Amino acid sequence: MTTGPMAAKLIPLLFNMMGPIGVIPVFAALTAQMDDETRRSVARRATFLAFCALALAVFLGAAMLKAWGISNGSLILAAGVIVTLTALLSLVSPQAGVAASSQGATPASPQQLAVTPLAFPALVTPRAVGVLIIFVAFFESAAERLVLLAVAVLILVLDYIGMRAARWFMASIGMTPLLVLGAVFGVLQVALGVQMMVEGWQLLALP
Repeated sequence: MTTGPMAAKLIPLLFNMMGPIGVIPVFAALTAQMDDETRRSVARRATFLAFCALALAVFLGAAMLKAWGISNGSLILAAGVIVTLTALLSLVSPQAGVAASSQGATPASPQQLAVTPLAFPALVTPRAVGVLIIFVAFFESAAERLVLLAVAVLILVLDYIGMRAARWFMASIGMTPLLVLGAVFGVLQVALGVQMMVEGWQLLALP
């Protein structure tokens, strides 16, 4: 499969797993007592750290999978299972991730908050990293992997825009549109996950 169709599948998956739908309410809650300059600094730092983590996952994680000699069919099937289960979880409990990421002890500083829980795991979720690694494992060349990394960067750009507008969005619009949009993308993610499981099983079944 070429990078184009793979990237087209990856965009909605990453948008639902690490996009602004989940990031906006988390950022708004974590930075509610900060001034605008501090919120801007936290958003920049979290986005940069998230980019570094995703780049590391793309170029090291995929190489490790290839070194282990895992077949393409197994990778597609594993990705389908992860995608389907996480989508079902988000549909059953759409606010679980928001609550989990915004709870906990108050960080010592905004810089620490930018690292965790904002960059990890609000921006860079474990399931998103897993799916990204599985996708890029199909491609040998650095250029092809850069295309898929660019998809992740696109989601991070949307996240940064969402974080900058988070206070206004939550005060003026609220959670309802995010929940509706999350449900729509969740259903799409379930369908893509089932399709990936079928394709992976078919590859494994071939002689």
